[in-house]
Amino acid sequence: KAAEAMAHAALRLLPIESGVLVTSRPGTILPPDRVRRVVASHPVPDEGSLEAGRGSLALVDGLDPGDLLLVLLSGGASSMLEVSSVPLADIQACYRILLRSGLDIQSLNEVRKGLSGVKGGRLAERAVLRGAHVVSLIVSDILGDPIGDIGSGPSAPSSSRGARARTILEDAHLWREMPASVKRVLDSSGRPVSWRDKSGLVRALVVANNEAACRAAMDEAERRGYRTRIVTTSLRGESREAGPQFIGRALPRENPTAKRAAIAGGETTVTVRGSGRGGRNQEFALSVVRALEGKSAVLLSCGTDGIDGNSDAAGAIVDGTTFARAREQGLDPRDFLRRNDSYTFFEALGDLIVTGPTGTNVSDLQILLVDPSSASVPRRASPQSR
Repeated sequence: KAAEAMAHAALRLLPIESGVLVTSRPGTILPPDRVRRVVASHPVPDEGSLEAGRGSLALVDGLDPGDLLLVLLSGGASSMLEVSSVPLADIQACYRILLRSGLDIQSLNEVRKGLSGVKGGRLAERAVLRGAHVVSLIVSDILGDPIGDIGSGPSAPSSSRGARARTILEDAHLWREMPASVKRVLDSSGRPVSWRDKSGLVRALVVANNEAACRAAMDEAERRGYRTRIVTTSLRGESREAGPQFIGRALPRENPTAKRAAIAGGETTVTVRGSGRGGRNQEFALSVVRALEGKSAVLLSCGTDGIDGNSDAAGAIVDGTTFARAREQGLDPRDFLRRNDSYTFFEALGDLIVTGPTGTNVSDLQILLVDPSSASVPRRASPQSR
């Protein structure tokens, strides 16, 4: 998701001979002829993802001893970079099941690694076999910055290889739903548990992460006069449960005498049981509508990549007037929560955050602002907050 900006900087600073640029949209920056652009899909792989995988392996196969492979990695690579013996339609079916499951990102990526010929350090391993150096600069979208899981770790110096995939799927009662080809690959014997580089040729460095985003938000809130604290940078769990928990920790127990801000970062999950539209950040926001009723407070809940779930929104905003305005329109937050239809709820109120793809991904931000000097929370522009 951040590939275009990262590649643009690298091409300006380094004598790059050839490369593959994988993005989720055509983009406005045209790479030089020596760099091939491939547009691939997220969050479910498509033919472009396979083309990107083949192109990356071909690039690695052309390396000579002593060459440097620079990998500029960011969130989205799990879907946009793929090589597999499993038919594309079955990979897509598997991904869709996983995305609806409520499994955490590490579990999702363990299954993905088990199906892939490029994930789990396999790209780096292939380069090392040719005597090449591998350096990865990583924009992390996962809590704790586990290099083997970011983008499913194609160039990680150490990574799991999907050996636990079947156990994960069985524990989540998803094994029976998987296509036969997926089961066959994950069930194959002799699968290595993990890979670790012993050559010293592979290095990785995280250059941006969620903690940096939280601190930037804190700095801006303080600049605007808010007494600010970061509640956590490891927010997780079901969105509808994590939302009220965050408000319980972040909202002052007594009426504050000064403006307060509370910030959280991380990535929650949604177990989809309804057929609505939305994502984890919109569902997080929907779950706190009643908790903020009548308060001089506003919550922003959004994904830093600009895309939340199966919608075109980054997230949503909730304030002390949201519940009353919803009631005026006959909208019951509990009903929309049951149907996993948070997008429709906030669209009706004009309270979606719509940014479009941002060109980066460092997971999610939750920002709560409390202003005791405000008798009522200022309204935002309609139809949507942009």
